[in-house]
Formats: sequence, C-alpha cells, structure tokens
Amino acid sequence: MNRLRLALVCVAGVVILLRFGYSRSKSPDRVIQVSEHDPKMNAAIEEARASVDTFIAALKAPKPGQTGFNVKKKFEDGRQVEHIWLDQVTYDGTNFEGIIANDPEMVKNVKVGQKATVAPAEVSDWMYVENGKLVGGETVRVLLEGLSPAERDKFKKSVDFSVE
Repeated sequence: MNRLRLALVCVAGVVILLRFGYSRSKSPDRVIQVSEHDPKMNAAIEEARASVDTFIAALKAPKPGQTGFNVKKKFEDGRQVEHIWLDQVTYDGTNFEGIIANDPEMVKNVKVGQKATVAPAEVSDWMYVENGKLVGGETVRVLLEGLSPAERDKFKKSVDFSVE
C-alpha cells in the first residue's frame, strides 16, 4: 500500500517539500517556494486545527474502510523548521503520539522511526483514508494545487487514495 509522504519544510518560512511514495529512493521530491505568510497554507493549517476533533473521533473508533491515520507536527532545530507526518498515531485523551514517517530534510534533531508527541492544538495537519478517499489533509490539498498537471498525475498514481 502506498501512503502519502509529505513534509512541510520552512527555511526562514519559504520552502515546502512535497514527497510521496515509500522511500527516498522511490519518491520524487518537489520543492515549492512558499512564503511563511502564504494565506492558503496558513488557512489550511488553521482548518486542520479547527477540525481536529473529527480526526480524534475517527481515530478513537475507526469505521470499516478508515485507515492511514496520520498527524503532522512542527519540529524545530535552531533556525530550521520542518513539519513532518507522524504515522501509527494514537491518542491518550491529551496528546497524539506517533512515529516520524519521513526522513527529515532540514532538522537534524529527529529521525525517521522516532516516537514523537503533539497536542491537538499544535498539529499542522491530520489525515486518514476512508474508502479510498483522503479525509483531512488540508496542507496536502494546498500543495497539490501548486503542482503542474503532470506532477498531480504522478502523485495520483503514487498513492492508493483519491483527493477530492
């Protein structure tokens, strides 16, 4: 099963990295320049935070056809900032815990496979797949808008869900 790999990377707030596929060797990276004040991206992050209760409810009691529960967390390493997806997510009633799902590009103080915790009010995004369709993934949607038709097509072929 292919899963979305997406990291929102901000170097002085201007770079976003879209990654998809299983591994670095298989995943074509696409760097997109975005201002830290980008209204669409900031709105996507706010929408994710405002709707995180939807994610929590689904995570606590997944229905048949709901899989791939992930949250995105902001990591900082000095002046470097990277928003990275956490996989194998659980929720203890206060915080999410998961495993870092991406090889960090900018921050060096965390690594793929490491456990991390994030409070619901601090998530950058959340997502899961329901019957083959992406639910949540607000930052994913913003990034996909910026891709060329060929890049969007490549993305669609690399994942086992649709983005509507």
